[in-house]
Amino acid sequence: MGSVITNATVRSLKPRSRPYEVTCARLSGFAVRVLPSGKKVFVVRHRLGGRDKRERIGSWGPELEADEARRQAMAILVGQENSAPNTIARGATAERGIAQPESARSAKPARSRVSEMRAAEQVEDDSSHLLVSDMAERFIREHVEVYLKPSTQAAYKRMLKRYILPEFGHRRFDEVTRREVKAFHTRLYDASSTAEYVLSVIGSLYTRIIDDWELCEMRNPTAGIKRRPSRRIDRFLSPEERRAVVAAMDTAVKLPRGRKGHIEQVSAWALMLLMLTGQRRNEILTLTWEMVDWQHRCIHFPDTKTGQRSTPVSSQAIALLREIHDATGNRRSGLVLRGRCGRKLSRINDTWNSIRTTAGCPDVRLHDLRHSFASDALMAGVPLAIVGEMLGHKQPNTTKRYAHLADRVVREALETTGLRISEAHRAPEPATDEEPFVPVSDAEWARIAPLIQAGKQRGGKPVDLRRIVDGIRWVQQRKAKWADVPACYGSPTTCWRWFKRWSETGVWPV
Repeated sequence: MGSVITNATVRSLKPRSRPYEVTCARLSGFAVRVLPSGKKVFVVRHRLGGRDKRERIGSWGPELEADEARRQAMAILVGQENSAPNTIARGATAERGIAQPESARSAKPARSRVSEMRAAEQVEDDSSHLLVSDMAERFIREHVEVYLKPSTQAAYKRMLKRYILPEFGHRRFDEVTRREVKAFHTRLYDASSTAEYVLSVIGSLYTRIIDDWELCEMRNPTAGIKRRPSRRIDRFLSPEERRAVVAAMDTAVKLPRGRKGHIEQVSAWALMLLMLTGQRRNEILTLTWEMVDWQHRCIHFPDTKTGQRSTPVSSQAIALLREIHDATGNRRSGLVLRGRCGRKLSRINDTWNSIRTTAGCPDVRLHDLRHSFASDALMAGVPLAIVGEMLGHKQPNTTKRYAHLADRVVREALETTGLRISEAHRAPEPATDEEPFVPVSDAEWARIAPLIQAGKQRGGKPVDLRRIVDGIRWVQQRKAKWADVPACYGSPTTCWRWFKRWSETGVWPV
């Protein structure tokens, strides 16, 4: 059941899991379409040439409110009523001297104005002849160049030009099927990163076609296509490699400028900031002093790969930033890391290639410093979700690449817990106030050895008299039985017999 469409009515409409429309009770054919994204679009339905047609008026907002959309819908509907066949009939009626109604005379100019305003949109709304190449041009113009960052724009355009358009560009966009896209994705599967990127671009293109531009009701042809899991990152700097890297940087900075292996101090600072913060390369290279919040010990990034965010940093990173600040003239603005000409630091990858070779880890990429930061955090017991926040991940799935490291931490925690439980199950040993037994020292043995060895019998089984002395002293200190003499001091019988002999000869106590 329809209702009068006003701004209040449109504002009250809530998005659902599927698109739906609400028609206007005041003007037949006028409706507002609500998308799952929350976007609300005015449309008008009418018949043209015996077929139902729906035209898009525009999205609801400050530039197009309900009253203006209704006026445009009325103009379209009135213009259709005064189409070519009816105009001929009205002309014949006028020739017979029958006056036309005022509404009919005023409708034609209104239709002309609407036609002029919406000529371009009507061409695009009539999607029966549009090809994928046509949609790609609009996609680049209205989405890629408006919402994506320059590097991502270049990647999207490259995927379209090199892969997507040669495959589907000549096809009508509504004829491309999921089966064809899946087969295309499979052919590119050997180059896994390219295959996944191409699939993402196709999916984004059809999201614009279906949801944003509402050109058809088809299913996105990339829906349900299985993607290859992200590559597991397993190259991290070990503590020994970290020390080697720092030592290599210190040595390279001290080399005379111009000698092979020399690096500038600013390059060493850049590498240290990458290691201490775990941020992306360009986030550090474009860091300015205005972004550094000394009071709260964090960095405010106005624009990153995942949007605006604030990232707390460690006291070690703050100390390094203060060192850079003092060494570069205590500037309050501008780049933190500047090249010789004051511009953004360049050739940092070449610098890292030199350092990693010197440090003996030539397979470690510059971006692996970020992975190493995540690894160290997880091994220190930081939860996986917090590591994602530290790295600025927008999607939890991105952080799940490090889940195997978190599992290792969990296993170590389980071992610690199990050991604690097992120790709790054991009966505690009785407490004792006895002093620990201290064997005869070398100095003491040197003093008493002549007396002890004087009574030693010649021949027979060799006997370690020093150990026997310790066994006798152990019994006397502990006030224990001879049968309890520890085996390390000899047999209880041997210790007792020597004690009796030395006591009878007056040697004991020595």
